[in-house]
Amino acid sequence: MLDYFFKPRSVAVIGASNDPKKLGYEVFKNLQKYGGNVYPVNVKEEKVQGVKAYKSVKDIPGDVDLAIIIVPKKFVKQTLIECGEKGVKGVVIITAGFGETGAEGKREERELVEIAHSYGMRIIGPNCVGIMNTHNDLNATFIMDAKKGSIAFISQSGALGAGIVYKTVKEGIGFSKFISIGNMADLDFAELMEYLADTEEDKAMALYIEGLRDGRKFMEVAKRVTKKKPVIVLKAGKSESGARAASSHTGSLAGSYRIYEAAFKQSGVIVAETIDEMLSMARAFTQPLPRGRSVAIMTNAGGPGVLTADEIDKRGLKLANLEEKTIEELRSFLPPMAAVKNPVDMIASARGEDYYRTAKLLLSDANVDMLIAICVVPTFAGMSPTEHAEGVIRAVEEVNNGKPVLALFMAGRVSEPAKELLERYGIPTYERPEDVAAGAHALVRQAENVGLLEK
Repeated sequence: MLDYFFKPRSVAVIGASNDPKKLGYEVFKNLQKYGGNVYPVNVKEEKVQGVKAYKSVKDIPGDVDLAIIIVPKKFVKQTLIECGEKGVKGVVIITAGFGETGAEGKREERELVEIAHSYGMRIIGPNCVGIMNTHNDLNATFIMDAKKGSIAFISQSGALGAGIVYKTVKEGIGFSKFISIGNMADLDFAELMEYLADTEEDKAMALYIEGLRDGRKFMEVAKRVTKKKPVIVLKAGKSESGARAASSHTGSLAGSYRIYEAAFKQSGVIVAETIDEMLSMARAFTQPLPRGRSVAIMTNAGGPGVLTADEIDKRGLKLANLEEKTIEELRSFLPPMAAVKNPVDMIASARGEDYYRTAKLLLSDANVDMLIAICVVPTFAGMSPTEHAEGVIRAVEEVNNGKPVLALFMAGRVSEPAKELLERYGIPTYERPEDVAAGAHALVRQAENVGLLEK
């Protein structure tokens, strides 16, 4: 168990600072919201940000579960020894300048791991941004808080990981954990995946990978983990140039992408091609897994319905052939110009009640395995910005048969109230056809992994 990293009773920030220009200032400031004991360690200061400081981690009264090391490289080794002597269980080394710099840096990195293991400690890093657990307000990084959610995001690149956190905050996407693993000197993707497979708050894992030190170990773990939870991977270094860049970035061996791709497929990992696709896929797992590949699409605008149908087809899913009784009932209340075959185009005059009745029929149709509800939110005829979302939610509550529902609301800021409502209810809501289709595809892939569907 790695709870001492993500649920520590006490945290020491070694290199905590009063200088707002230093990373140690931001890390300690971010940890002030955490409920456990947080201790600043600084050899020169009596207090850090108003809190009593200690010259060494060994001077802190009581046990320390987690230490964040953010001191100059030349002091890291001695600091790690002191952590071991104190009985610290987990260490996050933010300091850079190790394995990513070449052979000598790799040797120094191995020495750090040997020291840690001799004391029974584990390391995340070095050369990383830190870690977060949004479910207990642990932010042991120097970046802003991620939004609380259910996706555990592990990034081999600290800066890219930070950028994605900022992106998700802006877009309202929540993370349960953010783990910047840097050079993976000790703890790697495989061990973190094993830990996350058994946690309650982490519903899906999203991984940004540049290279793996032990591909066989990753595959073996992924085969087990993906039977429990979805693992979505964005692999960098697909080209020869990219592979060289990845190697110089974190000191990892990038290797042939074709080998990685085959390994991912065999181990049940879901591969994303872009950052947006990775996030779109991970977000879908607030919904149950489908029992088939047949998708029903309902919309108040023909264009988005057609584009979504194209994307669904492209990803190996299919449009459901609606039962005749479903088609007849749709005809009974939708306008004559509405299209009542899949995709169901209710036309622009559709109100919340139409969304409710249509969604209820489609979810009840034996030929439908999954529903995508599309809305270009109208701003005319007195329509409210949330009535269409409310109709979908009402239908889901009444039918309640475990079929996944995804939403596509395409009106920018006008859609925000509806999007927030759907997301609160657990229905992932997207803004582009390709994104909602990616979410649907990921649900089907995971249903294959756990044996609900044949591959």
